[in-house]
Amino acid sequence: MIGNDYTFSFGGRRYQIIRSEIQSRMRRQRLRVELRLDGELRARYEGRYVAIQECGMGEIAVVPAASKPVRKDHNAGGRSSWMDGFFDRPSPPLWKSFMN
Repeated sequence: MIGNDYTFSFGGRRYQIIRSEIQSRMRRQRLRVELRLDGELRARYEGRYVAIQECGMGEIAVVPAASKPVRKDHNAGGRSSWMDGFFDRPSPPLWKSFMN
C-alpha cells in the first residue's frame, strides 16, 4: 500500500517512489513489489515498473515521556482518616426533617 508520502514498507524497510515516477491517484493504492533472485527489488504500479529508492530515515527513537512520580500517600492503602469521627456527631432527629 502506497502511503501519503509515496512510501511503502517491504521486508522491514521503507522505500520511496522517485519523484519523477509519481502519478496522480497513486496514494493509498496497491503496489506490486518483486524481489528478484539476484536480490534486486522492483515495484510495479498499474502494470509498469516505477523507480524506487530506500528511504534514508533512521530508526525512530522512542523517548519515554517524563511523568510525575507517583504519590505514595494517596489513600495510604485504605488507611485514610478523612471520615474519622463523622458518625460520632449528633444528628437532628429524622422527624424534624419531614416537618419543614
